[in-house]
Amino acid sequence: RERDWSECDRNSAPIMRMPPVLFAWALATLLSARLACAACADGDCSMCEAPEDCASAAGCADRSPGDYDAARCEPCSSDCSDGDDALMSDLDLGSCGESMAIGAGTGLFGCILPLVLSCCWRRRRQAKWMLSASASEVQRATAAVKKSWVDAGTDADGAGAPTYHLQIEFLAKHSDGSAYAVAGETSVLAETYKKADELKQLEVLYPMNHERDFRAIGDLEKEASRLSIGENTQICFFMCCCGMALVICIVAVSGTGCYLGFGPFVLMLLVGALVGYFVVYPCARRTKRATAPISVTPCAAPLAVKVGS
Repeated sequence: RERDWSECDRNSAPIMRMPPVLFAWALATLLSARLACAACADGDCSMCEAPEDCASAAGCADRSPGDYDAARCEPCSSDCSDGDDALMSDLDLGSCGESMAIGAGTGLFGCILPLVLSCCWRRRRQAKWMLSASASEVQRATAAVKKSWVDAGTDADGAGAPTYHLQIEFLAKHSDGSAYAVAGETSVLAETYKKADELKQLEVLYPMNHERDFRAIGDLEKEASRLSIGENTQICFFMCCCGMALVICIVAVSGTGCYLGFGPFVLMLLVGALVGYFVVYPCARRTKRATAPISVTPCAAPLAVKVGS
């Protein structure tokens, strides 16, 4: 029995009459759309060509700021219905923990620079204060130089910068009118040493009632005006160290994809500056005061007039 193909031929006639190239293009477009739709449904968000496809696909959310953009159909957390921000919804706590650990580690290495800078700044500020303070806060005395000598170097071979030493004696006055004989050794700068060695006397300043903290006026003037060569060398070295720590922090933290690691890095720099100013410098001064070869002996007869009255 022959089948009547007239109805089938009539329905397929428009397609069959299409040029072969156009027919192939239409078939490829249809197949591509089918494949894109299937990929979108499987969770490949970048293949969602329509906003409704992106909204219905599992694990996808439309983040387009205006009209729909397939490139802004991005993966999100398991629950995309609340429209969380991409950064917060995709936050990887493991990566952020690693990022913060890197920031803290590099900051611990780089905080040496602000620590040294804060110590130098406080030392310079202390020198300016002693030079400009009133007589009720800082006393001035003329010390007699009993002995002077120079250490050629810091090691057995005499290598290194020389240090200049003076053995002096002076009379210190307290606010209650009492007097104390102070004798001891101190190290000074080269310019101060030459002048004191010629005149056999040294002008010193000391805080009221703290004669062990006496300093040569010539040294204070130098400290208040500029940094020493040793301090400049230390600052340059630690600037290089801090720069290396910063570069390592930027590269490593950026590699984790979580930028919270810059917070601990900055925090460590701030902590280094505070520790240098409030802890390291005062402790260094107390240690030097306790170990310095200085003797303080009360005088038999107190002064007739109280200092500052």
